[in-house]
Amino acid sequence: ELSGFTLDQVAFEDGKGKCPYDPTKGHTGLIVDGELYSATFNNFLGTEPVILRNLGPHYSMKTEYLTSWLNEPHFVASAYVQESAGSSTGDDDKVYFFFSERAVEYDCYAEQVVARVARVCKLGAQGDVGGARTLQKKWTTFLKARLVCSAPEQQLHFNRRPQAVFTLPGADWQDTTFFGVFQAR
Repeated sequence: ELSGFTLDQVAFEDGKGKCPYDPTKGHTGLIVDGELYSATFNNFLGTEPVILRNLGPHYSMKTEYLTSWLNEPHFVASAYVQESAGSSTGDDDKVYFFFSERAVEYDCYAEQVVARVARVCKLGAQGDVGGARTLQKKWTTFLKARLVCSAPEQQLHFNRRPQAVFTLPGADWQDTTFFGVFQAR
């Protein structure tokens, strides 16, 4: 209740997948068109990372629980990029998640932690509604890439452990700029 700044005790709901059980675990979330897009951990032990869409009128969607999708991530930030600003359906709008994770693509003895960015399509008229059989209630548009930031002329590489990311929208979605703060080794 905003006017009296009190909490309605009847309206409690489950926080699973909306916020972490452990506040020291990295997490992020944002609300787009009344739906919560969150990146957190889905279980009490903090061993099941998930990028989830819930709340709102549509059914929940989440990532598959596989190390190739998310491997011990530390979520930092999320951003909504409205690529279809002129469209009434919003079919090309994306939600981005910034995080670091233990890389599985390297065959080495030392643990390699790399910066990543993941993307899912926002639900629109033709947006991500999940798979028909294999990926039921799972993202079909989930895409993950290594985040490579560097100043090659100075031989500086900022590819590890993002600490914060700020999104500066431009006049057009192509002019969107992301600013990041990275931790050194």
